Amino acid sequence: MTRRGFPRSVGSRWRTAGWAVMLAVGGTGLAPSAAAQSGGVLDSVERAADLGEAAEARRLLAGWFASQEASDRGADAERARFLRARLTSDLDSARVDYLWVAVRADDRYGAAARLRLAQLNVAEGRLDRAEADLARMRADFPGNPLTFTSWLWTGNVRAASGDVQGACTAWETAASLQGAPAAQSDRELVRTALDGCRNSGGGPGAAESFSVQLGAFGSRVAAEDLRNRVVASGRTARILPPASPGELYRVRSGRFAGREEAARHAVRLAEAGFESIVVPGEP
Repeated sequence: MTRRGFPRSVGSRWRTAGWAVMLAVGGTGLAPSAAAQSGGVLDSVERAADLGEAAEARRLLAGWFASQEASDRGADAERARFLRARLTSDLDSARVDYLWVAVRADDRYGAAARLRLAQLNVAEGRLDRAEADLARMRADFPGNPLTFTSWLWTGNVRAASGDVQGACTAWETAASLQGAPAAQSDRELVRTALDGCRNSGGGPGAAESFSVQLGAFGSRVAAEDLRNRVVASGRTARILPPASPGELYRVRSGRFAGREEAARHAVRLAEAGFESIVVPGEP
């Protein structure tokens, strides 16, 4: 049995998918596309954040809030507060802004903010609150493009709580949403998780360890570029070369004995502008 109370034979098969703390500070999945938005300053803020230039993004956003534009309480204000939460190093402040957006914004930002609230709760070990936020997101924004992601996360949360059957049910629900928008990597996570649900036999798994993955690339040059940007920000990063032909160069940071510690590291990387996923540590 693992320390979470579920069999290692199950966890060893779907742990990779079952605990993906995807604190996606980048635009993928969470941040609505800047291309469809008005407001040149906020477009620039989002571009800088997507490029990992967090300090510049914060500077531009502070200027926007100091300007008369900040008095607009419409869609631009919702977008600005979403971006401020995305960029802040203060998780309590982020939670306040995300909650403000979640209860006031339309489904473009409201659903994304509610999902981020759930992710913050996961990173802090508040699993009951995280699952409640995910359920609230689906209730408040039915049919939203993030519905698939919310079910993936619901499975992750239940797996972390030791509810294997509940986790498998959530992932089955995600897999059933065939027409729902979802990143290919997220669909692969669900498929891997369901393989583990169906094949829960086998010997005991290895001792749990975790790392934070920042990206995976087909070329070493791209992987080195990301690694160098992470290192330049004052954090450690390493490249894992492909184990076999056709696999990717993976950029990772840190090695941790517990998923909570890894999640906190992922939060810090996310605050710095890097998309971060908690994954099982390499041997």
